This record gives sequence, structure tokens and C-alpha cells, in this order.
Amino acid sequence: MFRNLLLILIIPFFAAAGITKGDIEFKPEKDFFNKSENICFYLKNNSEEDIYLPSSAPWAVFEDKQFEKVVFSPVATQSIVKIKPHQSKKWCWEQKDFKNEQVPSGEYTIRLTVFKKGKRIFLTSMVKINNSMK
Repeated sequence: MFRNLLLILIIPFFAAAGITKGDIEFKPEKDFFNKSENICFYLKNNSEEDIYLPSSAPWAVFEDKQFEKVVFSPVATQSIVKIKPHQSKKWCWEQKDFKNEQVPSGEYTIRLTVFKKGKRIFLTSMVKINNSMK
């Protein structure tokens, strides 16, 4: 219980540059993006063990750091995806909300769900969308 609370408290401090949880790395390609530019981010398994994703796109974009307002979450197949040691996976968000409209400039938190050794781990990264167009 204390370990989970500690993780919740630590995540915001590492979010701006992505996060590394043990041997799992989750980062955006960069921290600042122009409006309408694809925001791409990746997961890399730097460990010697398999990790698992609960779906083909186990991520969501939040408008706030408290994870209360979901801006977008992709439709994905509900099948377990194995990420082998030293393998990586990449996704991109088109800066659209659930209504397929451009989101406003500002900071957004991307949260990814992975499983390692049967334990669920949430990884987060912060990205900022600038006012300027691509």
C-alpha cells in the first residue's frame, strides 16, 4: 500500500520528461508539440522479462494531472499484448478529442497501463501543445 502511494506521489515529478519505472521506459518523442502535429510516444522494455499490455492501445490522454478529465482514449482490441525484453512499441495521438476536434493548447498527461510480474503499473508523461501550427 505504501509503495503504491509513493509511486503516485513520485510520478508527477518525472512526468515532464517521461518516466522510467525500473526497466520500463515511457516517453514522448519530445516534450513540446505544435498544434495539429502528431504526438508520438513509446514504451521500451529494457528488462530481461516480458511485460504485458491489457490492449493494443492501453493509453489515455488527460487534461489534468489528477486523471479526472479524459480527453481521448483510443478504441482498441481487448487482447493481451506481450512486449518482449528490449522490444518497444510506439503510438501517436492526433491531438483530437472524443468529438474528433482539435484540443486547445496546453499541457496534457498521457497515461499508459502495463503489467509486469502480474502487477499493474501506470506510467505517465506530460506533453505541451503550443499555439503555433505545424
